[in-house]
Amino acid sequence: MKKSLKPIEDILSKNLDRTESFIHTHPKINFLFGSLFEAFDSLIRSRRETAQTQPFIRNNYDVKRFMGAVLVALTLGWVFPSIYFYGWQCVIPKLMVSFIVGVFIVDVSWAIIAQEGHISEGGFVSCMFIPAILPPQSPLWLTGLGAALAILFRNILGGVGNNLVNPALFSRLFLTICFPALLVTGYQIPFVGIPDIHVLRYGLDTITHATPLTAFKANGEIPSYLSLFLGTASGSLGETCRLALILSALWLIKIKVANWRIPVSYLGSVFIFSLFFSLILGKAVAPPLFQLFSGGLILGAFFMATDPITATYNQTAKWVFGAGCGFTTVLIRDFTTLPEGVMYAILLMNLLAIPIQSLAVKMRYRI
Repeated sequence: MKKSLKPIEDILSKNLDRTESFIHTHPKINFLFGSLFEAFDSLIRSRRETAQTQPFIRNNYDVKRFMGAVLVALTLGWVFPSIYFYGWQCVIPKLMVSFIVGVFIVDVSWAIIAQEGHISEGGFVSCMFIPAILPPQSPLWLTGLGAALAILFRNILGGVGNNLVNPALFSRLFLTICFPALLVTGYQIPFVGIPDIHVLRYGLDTITHATPLTAFKANGEIPSYLSLFLGTASGSLGETCRLALILSALWLIKIKVANWRIPVSYLGSVFIFSLFFSLILGKAVAPPLFQLFSGGLILGAFFMATDPITATYNQTAKWVFGAGCGFTTVLIRDFTTLPEGVMYAILLMNLLAIPIQSLAVKMRYRI
């Protein structure tokens, strides 16, 4: 990114310095947006503090640069494509409600009570995930509730860096348990029946459509792979255009924000296990390519399973973690009544990440 900004580096740097000065001289603005600005500033510009003597660190990525890069990738990966496929009136209100409730109400209240200097940029990342993993026709109050639960759960466990499981997925699990009807009836075909504000408020399901995984469970129907890849099949907002998700994820991998081992092992194990079971059980099991390009697998494999806080950090353990996610996903999709298994697989492996990591370290160092 810095190379592409090289021609305007001086102008950009001056404006960023002015913005930084303005934010730091206004306590209320710094409290709300200080960490978010630092995240993008750290992503765009190199760190000012550099080591002059040994030992040197391997790279200058910190939490703020990590969060800034993820926000950019999510914006390009699902926000812009979903606006194109479902309309801004479906996407923008959900994002606004998610940020207002999750960040500016729950997170701000928590920061005030805990006497923290400013809110964390991690709240913006969690709240951007909430609309992505909900149906297009889900009501605004459901989005707000999901954002509030995600931030509350993250803060209860100690804030950014202390999450036991992915906060957004935990919130989605809670909503699935409490409001199952809203989570299975709010899907629609892109470009058809773009919801108005009345639908967003009350979650009417007059134009709902079965997701590809649900349709396969019901009658073995498989849409074209091209429609799944480009985003013209029904699904959650974040599942819209898998091509955009993959390109955004490859950028994260290129700048070393996301580790490639987890998505490769996750997607690879889904392909291998689904191929194995389909060869044995035939058409009762969804074919491998269909499983790769359906549901929330691409979003989950690249953007949620790679969360460094809830995943493993040992390189060998990453392969085990990803393979476990893939095996669990295939089992749930093909051998239970649930059409989708990505959420459950990642949450389960989040709980097993610490034992896997501990076992990998013991085997590596013979302790």
